[in-house]
Amino acid sequence: MISIIVPVYKTEKFLRQCLDSIRQQTFNDWEMWIVDDGSPDNSPAICDEYAAKDKRIKVIHQNNQGIAMARNSAIKQCNGDMVFFVDSDDWIEPDTLASLANTMQETGADMVVYEHIVEKGNKSVTKGKNDGSVTILNREETLWKIFTNEMPSYVWLTLFKREIISLFTDMRSFEDHCTFFSWASNANTTACLSRALYHYRMNPDSLLHKPVKNHNMLMYKAINIRMSVVREKHLFPDRQEECKAIYVRGIIKVAKDIARSPISYAEKLKLVEEVSEELRNMPIDYRRLNAKQRLRAYLLKHHLPLFVRFNSATSIFVKKH
Repeated sequence: MISIIVPVYKTEKFLRQCLDSIRQQTFNDWEMWIVDDGSPDNSPAICDEYAAKDKRIKVIHQNNQGIAMARNSAIKQCNGDMVFFVDSDDWIEPDTLASLANTMQETGADMVVYEHIVEKGNKSVTKGKNDGSVTILNREETLWKIFTNEMPSYVWLTLFKREIISLFTDMRSFEDHCTFFSWASNANTTACLSRALYHYRMNPDSLLHKPVKNHNMLMYKAINIRMSVVREKHLFPDRQEECKAIYVRGIIKVAKDIARSPISYAEKLKLVEEVSEELRNMPIDYRRLNAKQRLRAYLLKHHLPLFVRFNSATSIFVKKH
């Protein structure tokens, strides 16, 4: 059985399309856990309406805690041996569950990742080849693709075996970035299905497209959680310098974004000092960085005030269009 987890917050305009797309699946062995995360609109009533007409649908109402904690509420109660996530302003193709479950059964994979379609107004853009092929990756291949961002870290683009997942880290943003990598480290094999089965709506009202308090520090936290998984599980023993370079690039980006954020100079300096502490204490192979990154890394290690002022006052590194 597949447990489908749908967190809901202020999506009354799109919620019926999402839930209908799940109820219309050709694969019928599923349960759905809808988590109303304290939504102030008519979404809670819509959730209850669907639960009343389909016994496979369960609703959890809770105070607003964010998408990670909403998903956790359902993970704690779900009964399936496979777990699937759908965001409540998106929808899926009628054969999505059947295609993913069949792929998992035929390959024996612990995770099945697939492709999606970006929906923006009347425009649909397919991401991926969508040619129906299946590629099998071992654990290290999967993790390296995720770590280098070659494979997207979206839980809604993956069917998971229940046994490899745990609870999400309590974060209001970037929860997928660290959690997906951690879960993938528990998978022996991953099947990559080239089918665009998920419709991702570019919804301007979505929390993903609105500023989140401490946004940059949450990204910093996600980067460090990933690195802690690498260290604790002794991943990529032959790629340690590459791992370090990827980490440094991530910290540079966070520090740059902090320097350009609309906060006071004193607050910028304090946050940049915090995120660059480990970087300032580690040897850096500057050859693995491009010219812009080398300059920024040097300033972070040796001249924090200059880094903040330079990145606050200039857009020299920003391409002009």
